[in-house]
Amino acid sequence: MKNRNTTLALLMASAMTLPAGFAAAQDDADKPEIYRLMPDTALSGLVDPYMPDRTDIEKAWPKEPADPDDIKVGWTEITMGNPFFVELIKGAERAAADTNLSLDVQVADGDLQRQCAHIDTFITQGKDVIVVDPTDTLGVASCINRAVDAGIPVVAIGTVPSDRARVLTTITPNPYENGFGAGEYIAQDAGTDPITGALIIGVVGNSTSESRLNGMVSGIVWQRVQDLGLDMTREDAMLRGYELFQQAKQSGTFNDEELGFQVVTMAEGNWTEEGGLAAAEDILTAHGSRLTHIIADNDWMGIGSLRALRNTGTEGVKVATSADGARLALEEIKKGNLLVTGTFSGEQMGVSTVAFLDQIFNEGLEAQNLPLGSYFPAYAITPENVDDFIDPNPENQFYKYEVSPVLNIEEIRAQAAAE
Repeated sequence: MKNRNTTLALLMASAMTLPAGFAAAQDDADKPEIYRLMPDTALSGLVDPYMPDRTDIEKAWPKEPADPDDIKVGWTEITMGNPFFVELIKGAERAAADTNLSLDVQVADGDLQRQCAHIDTFITQGKDVIVVDPTDTLGVASCINRAVDAGIPVVAIGTVPSDRARVLTTITPNPYENGFGAGEYIAQDAGTDPITGALIIGVVGNSTSESRLNGMVSGIVWQRVQDLGLDMTREDAMLRGYELFQQAKQSGTFNDEELGFQVVTMAEGNWTEEGGLAAAEDILTAHGSRLTHIIADNDWMGIGSLRALRNTGTEGVKVATSADGARLALEEIKKGNLLVTGTFSGEQMGVSTVAFLDQIFNEGLEAQNLPLGSYFPAYAITPENVDDFIDPNPENQFYKYEVSPVLNIEEIRAQAAAE
């Protein structure tokens, strides 16, 4: 497990899958196969160290604000329908209060057309920059590009849009690496014992959900590969995990006998406690006598699964999640009820996005050659380190965090070459 006192630079490097001694310019055919699958809904957060330079993409940057003392930010948020997004906007507004950034937050309620209407209104109003939490990874690209063509730079948050969208970057937690770290811990905790799991996904087809669960499956695979001494690279293990996850999507099951790892069912839980409860109760009715683990992609579904275990009197089944690091989940880890979660805070995303805007407009951070996705370092929160993540401020409903640096593509390549 990562030590939380490790330097931010090393954490950023470890949050990305960067093979040693890579050459920056490689033909696509020379890449490990896992990178050639990108973009893919189950690989959001996996960083391709061979990514192309983005300097020559027109992004309406650099941008001189109309009034440097009052930088106008148009912000279109996907929803305010659960605590994650409420805390996101609260964090952004609190952080902006100490800057010269003025936020105009509009809520799209998951509607692409409404989000595009927000962007068009921001163009008409002459905002200095627009922040978009995409309702749709592909459909929103043309709307983003209308703003860029009008001379307004756009920053995405939360979900990385299609590479057709000419955003400066996307400020976001890392779904895949959060899952991967949680998966490694699941396997470490299990030792050499077989793992028989059930997967609970928020929604099949959602990139964040799929990437978290695919990451968890792949992290288990990688840890088992190391424990068994198999001749396989990390990239090969990620590919094996990806293929197993695709089997689970298609049939609900997989069985890797060599690794002693199988999944017997997969269900949707809609990211809610009630959804996790309903899914887990059905899973336990059908498979409870066989299970060792319920593996859910977020805390709320994990909390619902814990309720299902209590309601049915089932013992011996461990519950693991990879996000959100909610205070309630940290308390369950301390009690020994939840095995692991990960860092995926709405407040952190809001605060970090405002910090990034402040840096590019007021501190001279160069934003022309940033990756499409600028991901936070990923941490697995476990019984061994949970106290380090509990914020003494009770108003923070998630974990204690730091604002992470945003690295440009050249810096990412330099890190890779140094490893």
